[in-house]
Amino acid sequence: MRATPFVLFCSASVLLLSASACRDEPEPSPEPVCAEALLPLQNPRSHTLGETFYLPRLKQDERCPSTLEWQVVSAPEGSRNTAYTRGAPEPRFTPDMPGDYVLRLGELRDSEVPLHVVARSPAERFRNHYLTPLSGVVRVGEELWTANGASYTVSRLARVDGTQWSQQGEVPVGAWPSALAWREPLPYVLVAQRGSDTVGFIDRERGVLVDSLWVGDEPSGLALSPDARRLYVSLATQRRVAVVDLTVREVVAQVEVGFDPRALALSPDGRRLFVASYRSGNHAKDTRGKYGPEDDQDISVVDTASLTTIATVDGVSADLRALALSEDGSELYVAATDGDPEPSQADATAKPFVHEVVVVDADAEVPGVLRRADLTRQAGSGGPVVNPAGVLAVGDTLWVSSESSDVVVALDRNTLAEKARVAVGPGARQMVALDAAGTVAVHCFQSFELWVLRADGTVLQKVKLAEDPRPANVALGERVFTRPGGGFAANHSCSSCHVETQNDGMVWRFGPSIWHNVRPLQLLDATTPLEWGAYVSSSENFGYQGPASIVSRPATPEEALGLQAFLGSLLGAPRATGHTRLDGSYTEAALRGQALFEGKAACSGCHTPPLYTSRGYVAQGKSGEPADIPTLLGTYRHGIYFVGAKARSLEAALEVAIDYVKVPLSAEERADLLAFLRELTPKGGAPMGIWPDIDSDEGVYPDVRPSVAFADPVEDTQGKTAAEVAAEYVVLEDALGNRVSGAVEVQGGRLTFVPAAPLAPGARYRFRVLPGLPFLSGGSLWGEFGSEFTVAKPAAGTWPRTMRMTVQVPGREGTAPVDFVLETTEASRPGGLTLTILPQGSGSQQRQQVWSRLDGDRWRVQPFAMPLFRTSVADASEVMGTVTQVDPSTQGITRVEGKLRIRGPGIDMPDVAFSIVPQ
Repeated sequence: MRATPFVLFCSASVLLLSASACRDEPEPSPEPVCAEALLPLQNPRSHTLGETFYLPRLKQDERCPSTLEWQVVSAPEGSRNTAYTRGAPEPRFTPDMPGDYVLRLGELRDSEVPLHVVARSPAERFRNHYLTPLSGVVRVGEELWTANGASYTVSRLARVDGTQWSQQGEVPVGAWPSALAWREPLPYVLVAQRGSDTVGFIDRERGVLVDSLWVGDEPSGLALSPDARRLYVSLATQRRVAVVDLTVREVVAQVEVGFDPRALALSPDGRRLFVASYRSGNHAKDTRGKYGPEDDQDISVVDTASLTTIATVDGVSADLRALALSEDGSELYVAATDGDPEPSQADATAKPFVHEVVVVDADAEVPGVLRRADLTRQAGSGGPVVNPAGVLAVGDTLWVSSESSDVVVALDRNTLAEKARVAVGPGARQMVALDAAGTVAVHCFQSFELWVLRADGTVLQKVKLAEDPRPANVALGERVFTRPGGGFAANHSCSSCHVETQNDGMVWRFGPSIWHNVRPLQLLDATTPLEWGAYVSSSENFGYQGPASIVSRPATPEEALGLQAFLGSLLGAPRATGHTRLDGSYTEAALRGQALFEGKAACSGCHTPPLYTSRGYVAQGKSGEPADIPTLLGTYRHGIYFVGAKARSLEAALEVAIDYVKVPLSAEERADLLAFLRELTPKGGAPMGIWPDIDSDEGVYPDVRPSVAFADPVEDTQGKTAAEVAAEYVVLEDALGNRVSGAVEVQGGRLTFVPAAPLAPGARYRFRVLPGLPFLSGGSLWGEFGSEFTVAKPAAGTWPRTMRMTVQVPGREGTAPVDFVLETTEASRPGGLTLTILPQGSGSQQRQQVWSRLDGDRWRVQPFAMPLFRTSVADASEVMGTVTQVDPSTQGITRVEGKLRIRGPGIDMPDVAFSIVPQ
């Protein structure tokens, strides 16, 4: 155990005082302070094991020797990791054990940094940025290692009896491990930690993460040089490949490549690196966007000697998920999805999605396509192979995995004819060859499994890699999101367009005369309504709408709730980007840009903090058509912007926006504004929704308990409980601004205000979460988050246990009634009724709970999913009725009449009449 000096730590953000300074005692001979302040968004009082802690830089001061190094002066028993001063923009330390550490710059006592490290479970660490592993399995000597994605761990497997594989342990690593690499003689396994922007070094002997090197934003793919001295890392959002010199652990170069680079393949001699654009798009089919031949950069070929792109392969496909080379390096195999976005997807002759394997001539000076096969439609196919995501050449067989169809197909390598297919686990992606007999291992990232197959496709074994950290409903919803649809949609899934919950780079036909860029999915519960047309009121409604209307596979109530939970959990970008400081905090240029954004540039009127959207709808947006206003949090990573995909880079999008607002800006101001947009992410806990909200702010009952949710829990490490801290920032006020007496309850990231007494009928209240609310992960709320609501007047009557609602839906031949049963649930949500909506006679399995209120004689209900036809579901919003009959003897309501609005792709029917009577 290292000796522990007497030291106190006074502040996480203002460095760094000695013990006597904390006691306000003067130092007789103060030493020079040679360390800058800690990065402000880290929390040294509660640092998570597996993550890297960034230490203060050495000040440029003549009193401070340049030879000063950070060292660990106190650590838990058995800890062996060390600090690294060079190789990245900030010094760093990756703890290898939970417990208390003290780090110091040389012998300077005033630079000591205490660090408390906590081992958290994968379920506690999980945040759904959905940065899933494309290359999640690698051979390491006689072992197999897997990157477990959402679990934030790496598993190692070994043969236990010569044939069977067994999981030998898990290593906590950085957020969202996405790829692994190893070759002799490396003593460590390399892991791309996509959510942490680092490449981790796992000591093979110790089975411990010993260091993590910052390389840039979202490292997604890895390739090792033949001599194991150089590592190539694809940076998904930066259109670059980082080059790491492993002998000194430093990024020595970055190579410009195509859009959204992820999959990598290095020639056997190490001279050529092939880099695939994951969301390349398809300019030949995308005639309504602004996508031209110069944008069709499917595969970049990098000369590793000069570190320049020497060729670009176009015309390959739209979404390139995986690459593999033949043993001799002459052929490059691509697992991809192409298609035609303009015809109706219901057109039996159209090919909106072509899931294919493409063979490219890797030896040619300018590589071109040699042959390709439509895996679903080619002769001899056993059926759809939706979203192929892994490819591997073994002898005369080409293996292709499907992440959505849960199958692996074996193709003849020369003819590409299907030889066999085998069912495997959900999310099948990366594959590796295990022996000369052709045995193959398949990494199934969604089920956290490794499947082992013989050459003929026989399943030899299924190995559990890790426990699933996701809540069960989120896991179910992810499966609904990625699985194939039914009928006309049997050859695609939601994730075929929303590639990794982003957009796919193409402009699709969504209805009669409607062509839209696919909307990225993030922070959905906080930024309703959804979709460019704002026709989806909530992720809850979309749980029924999406599966039924878009992929023709109506969801069960459990599946709909699961899809809601999955969509509602999506956070988008992590805090740090490739341009922020390493903890995600703003650079000076970005802070200047923020001031412009909220001031002179007049952007915040529509993109209002803290959500950076007003949640409004404009009649003419930047693409020249009506548009919902999206959040700009994490917008830097989308790459394709506006309803009609008018801009295909953030730089171009900014120019469109500046032209739209007509504000003159200098070149320097534009550069600062661009810096702000590149760094705009949640700097504390991401907002996950507030209640009551814009669709539930009228007629709230006096027993209401307003609540707000964040992705991270509130800070509780400075002598106060999370509830005590939250009570300082979460307030309820009346119309005069007077605070309402009450208490704040905390459950995870959800904060609920409980009034001490029922609220006043007919009164208006304001629920506020104040800026500065601190989070355990570091950072704080950067702008006020709140809502207003009006309390209901005494109800005109009582709501019966069961009612029947009839909606008169307009059609070509008059109106047609659609009936629902409304059941009052036993446990009403505080603040109103909770009803269960059960469609009658439509064949729908829907059973949706909605929140309802009686406000005098007015009846209001939150938007709900509205079955129109057997497999079509729209959105019913603006639901408002009037109580027209009350039984005087029981005061029970016997009739309600009102109107609602039905919306969907190409559908907008306002003032649709409905009536409600006892069942």
